Amino acid sequence: MKPIVKFATGSIFVGLAVLALKFLAARVSGSAALFSDALESLVNVAASALALYALIAGAKPADRQHPYGHAKVELLSAVATGALILVAAVLILERAYWAIRHLSPHAGLAGGLGLGLFLNAMAGVVNFVWAVVLRGVSRRGRSPALAADSQHLFTDVLTTIGIIIGLSAALLFRLPVLDPLIAICIALEIAFSGGMTVLKSLSGLLDEAPPPAVTTRIQDLVRSHAAGALEAHDFRTRQAGPASFLEFHLVVPGGMTVAAAHEICDRIEAALKAEMPGVVITIHVEPDGKAKHEGVLVL
Repeated sequence: MKPIVKFATGSIFVGLAVLALKFLAARVSGSAALFSDALESLVNVAASALALYALIAGAKPADRQHPYGHAKVELLSAVATGALILVAAVLILERAYWAIRHLSPHAGLAGGLGLGLFLNAMAGVVNFVWAVVLRGVSRRGRSPALAADSQHLFTDVLTTIGIIIGLSAALLFRLPVLDPLIAICIALEIAFSGGMTVLKSLSGLLDEAPPPAVTTRIQDLVRSHAAGALEAHDFRTRQAGPASFLEFHLVVPGGMTVAAAHEICDRIEAALKAEMPGVVITIHVEPDGKAKHEGVLVL
């Protein structure tokens, strides 16, 4: 089992543990807010399961029906996770609206609510630690699915913080309305986070160009290792989950042999793959009559 798949599997078990803590908090406190927070954690477990499926499906090798592989499954998973975050935000807003319509004083912190808040805080700490771990793993493994799962956990931590602050402030200042008002603020933050997750994943599905710094670095590497060629142009790069695809045209002197041109291509590919592990490179070799005098001019 690959390390990244192990972390995705671990997310499911962590999610179940957090879910148990939150349901226990809701049970001992009798708080509707804590019970709703526990229900929201169900979304986390579903998102983690979705991320695990995406990692397993996305790791399948290319086949006749999918010659470029299955890596984009991770992006689809990230979009679905972002959508789940948006659904959670809507549920929180609905809960807050209901709470405003049915305001009632809360029990004292010395009772079951105090224990409930403590258990909920423990669940928030577990979520935060695991979210930090997943963020680091997703960056090292370039996994959109784990990145989206990590973002979802961070939003759940925000929800937990908001509920604890809201309930504590409502009890301290005897203002029950603070609970739903803070929940609304948290819901808006979560909605923004979910929307950004969806947009970022959709950009990958639409083969958005990489940042200018990445393109510049690619062109610098080609220029440094293309001695013997004349120019390189029509660069195209796309990202599909952890997989990268790069293609461009390489112009060589018309009288150069195929073997010599191939040797130049090998040098370029070796340099690019040393800095971009796993990149799939396609180089179209052209004679000097096809030069466009643009792109990368090899000196």
